[in-house]
Amino acid sequence: MSFRPLSCVFLFTAASLLASGVQDRSRDQAQATIKVDSKTPSTDIIMMDPGRVDASALPLTSVGSLHTTGTYQYVDEKTWRLKISGKGIATPLSLSYEELSAFPQASKRVLLICPGFFYDYLEWEGVPLETLLDKAGAGDYERVVFTSVDGYAVTLKKAEAKDRFIIVALKGNGVPLPRAHGFPARTVMEGFYGSRWVKYLASITLE
Repeated sequence: MSFRPLSCVFLFTAASLLASGVQDRSRDQAQATIKVDSKTPSTDIIMMDPGRVDASALPLTSVGSLHTTGTYQYVDEKTWRLKISGKGIATPLSLSYEELSAFPQASKRVLLICPGFFYDYLEWEGVPLETLLDKAGAGDYERVVFTSVDGYAVTLKKAEAKDRFIIVALKGNGVPLPRAHGFPARTVMEGFYGSRWVKYLASITLE
């Protein structure tokens, strides 16, 4: 993993003690869904568990106002490929940007929280993880590993990957992802903190 100054991973670690206290209180409250809107202080939202927040009344964050974290990576979409391989994969894939764009796309408004620091709320659009795994003929597996071009990797258990809205996002609010925010593709993982969302996605590997 390359050094990522001011990444959401670093910010998550810095705020972990405070955030964990809020999460514990949320669990004590029967994990009730918390509805937020434009009147909810951002200082409150950034301390919430994204899996327990109903953000449907929030205004969308403009693409130009997205928060920037991590180390910028320049990726040439003409040579970039998303590789899908690993345990139980019948047909390993190496997809170009154009090929990935040709898949059926799904869109949803999803809240990203970097605990203690910021949140962004966008209409994300991209290819569902399930669609890509089906195309690759995925069989039995235990974990999914998402890896960035710089080596940063996030692992989800199979149940986590199947139970959440997870896409390989190509657009935000209807426009291609800005290069500072993961172009050509990044993961969007509903209900997970931003530290689990992988920018500049290079591969999806089953274990």
